[in-house]
Amino acid sequence: MNAWFLSAAGVAALICVIHVVAGGREAVRPLLASTEINRSAKYTHYYCWHLVTITIAALAAAFAYASRSGASSDLAVLATGMSFLFALLNVIQIAIFRLPMKEFGQWILFLGLGLLGIAGLLT
Repeated sequence: MNAWFLSAAGVAALICVIHVVAGGREAVRPLLASTEINRSAKYTHYYCWHLVTITIAALAAAFAYASRSGASSDLAVLATGMSFLFALLNVIQIAIFRLPMKEFGQWILFLGLGLLGIAGLLT
């Protein structure tokens, strides 16, 4: 059993819960309540929010599977790479739009997830 991947699975599951609970409250409710956004944009964003939920849950599942199957798992490589890319995307968005890092701190969660994945791959 790879404890690093198991930890990454737990962190990814926690990120998913945060996404569903906090994201539902802070992003989805205002989005769906908005009358200023056209119907197509509103429900496309809502659909994308669900895609993110599924993706984060899949990261948790990939790391959980890798924790049992070994460090050479292609799923662990994919999940680790995606975690770093999600962190990088957030940091780029913060830089381009001059957003406060404290308010848009998703990068820190995904960076931590990627680091756990690297630790698991090096074990």
